[in-house]
Amino acid sequence: MRLDSPRRRQHLAEVAARLPEHVARLSWSAERLREERKNKLRETLAFAAERSPWHADRLSGVDIARFSEEDIRTLPTMSKADVMANWDRVVTDPRLTLEIANANITSKLRGETTDYYLFDEYQIFATGGSSGTRGVFIWGWEEFIQICCSTFRYQMRDRPPESLTGRRMLAVVEAGETVHASGFLYSVSTDPEEEIAWFPADTPPAKLVAELNKAQPSHLIGYSSTIELLAGEALAGSLSIKPEHVATNSEPLMPEARVAVREAWGIEPNNMWGSVEVGILGVEADDHVGMYVSDDLAICEIVDKDNKPTTDPDRIDKLLVTSLFGRSMPLIRYELTDIVIPMEKPAGNSSVYSMISEIRGRSDDAFKYAGDVLIHPMVFRTPLGQNPMIEQYQVHQTEHGADIGVISRGHVDVDRLRADIVEALQSRGLDKPQVTIRLVDALEHHKETGKMRRFIPLQN
Repeated sequence: MRLDSPRRRQHLAEVAARLPEHVARLSWSAERLREERKNKLRETLAFAAERSPWHADRLSGVDIARFSEEDIRTLPTMSKADVMANWDRVVTDPRLTLEIANANITSKLRGETTDYYLFDEYQIFATGGSSGTRGVFIWGWEEFIQICCSTFRYQMRDRPPESLTGRRMLAVVEAGETVHASGFLYSVSTDPEEEIAWFPADTPPAKLVAELNKAQPSHLIGYSSTIELLAGEALAGSLSIKPEHVATNSEPLMPEARVAVREAWGIEPNNMWGSVEVGILGVEADDHVGMYVSDDLAICEIVDKDNKPTTDPDRIDKLLVTSLFGRSMPLIRYELTDIVIPMEKPAGNSSVYSMISEIRGRSDDAFKYAGDVLIHPMVFRTPLGQNPMIEQYQVHQTEHGADIGVISRGHVDVDRLRADIVEALQSRGLDKPQVTIRLVDALEHHKETGKMRRFIPLQN
C-alpha cells in the first residue's frame, strides 16, 4: 500500500522545500529560540481567541499582546474529553463539524473514498481509543508540513541525501488504515531517491517477515512493539534483512526492544515521541544521547498530578502541551498522560533544545486496585523486560492481579517469573495477588491502528 494522489505529491513537495529551513533551526541560538516561542505563543493565543468560540471564552480577559511564556500557568488546561465534548466550538473553520469529520472517517474505513483531504485541505484522524476515550483530530495543510519537518529534520541533518549511495528502500510498518496518522507521517522520506513500501502493522507476523525478506529494506520505521517483534524474528533467523537505519515511534520504546535491535542488526534505533494531537515532540538523533524536544514548535510543561512543574521522576504525572503551530484545532495546555523524564545535556552538547531521557509509558497505564492500591507498570516491566527469553509481553489487569501474555524466544521459567511478579505486587501493597502467565504466539493489537498497548487496565 502506498499513499499517492496529485494533492499528496504537492504536499510532499512543499515538505521537501521547507525541510532545509527546519534543519537550520537546529543551530539557533538560545535568544532566537526564546523570541520564536514568545511570538508564536502570542500568535497562537490571538488566533484561537479570534477563530475558536470555545477558546474565546477561555481566553477572555487575557492580555495577549503582553503575554509571556511565564504567564502560561495562569491559563486553564484542556483534555481530550474537553475536545470531544466541544469539538465544533474548538475548531477554527466553521465548515468543520464532528459529524462531518466522523463521516469522513467512516467513508475511508468502508473504502467509499480514497480522498485523503477533507475540503482539499484537512486530514482527519481518529485515535485508537486504547485509553478509553476516542479522539478525532485535524492536521491542516500547513500543520502537516510543520509536523513532517520536525519529524525528519535530524535525519536530514545527520544523513543528508547527497551522502547516501546504493539502493535505498524505506519499509513503513504502521497503521494499515488511512484514518490513523502514522501512515501519512512516516511514509515520508528525506531522500528523493528512496523507494517507499508500506506494510500494515497488523499483518500476520509470518506474512510480514516474508514480505520484508522480499523487499529487503535499507531503512525500517514502525511501531516500537512491531520493531521489537521483527528484531526477534531476525535473531531467530527467519527475517533476513540488513537495515542501515531503524526508527521507532507511537509506543514507548522498551529497553529490551532497544537491545533486540542492537543484537539483531548492530545499530541503535532512533526513537521518536509524539501524539496525533500535537505531532512529534521528541526525536532521537544519531548521537543517541537522548531525545531532543521540539521547543520551537511546542511548549511542554512536565507536571505532577496537581499541574505543578516537577522534574522528580516519581512525581511526574503528565505533560501539558501548547502547540505553537496548530491553527485548525488550537491545543493550549493540552493534557497528555505521557510520563516524560527530563535530562541534563551531556557535556559539550551545544544544542539549545531541551532533552528527555525516556518515556516511561503513560500515567493511565497504572493499575488501580481496591483499597487505593496503585501499581506502576515498572513493577511488571522489570521482571518481564529483563528476561532474555521473553520477546514481547502484554499485561491485562484483573480484579486481584494480572493476566500476562508472553511471546518467548526460548524456555521461560513461568513458575519463577510468576513468583517474582507476585512478590513485587505484594511489596507494593496488593494483598494476595493472583497472576497468570500464558505463553502465546500473538498479542492483542488495536483493530483500527495496529498498535499494541502493553498495559491494559481493568475496565469498570
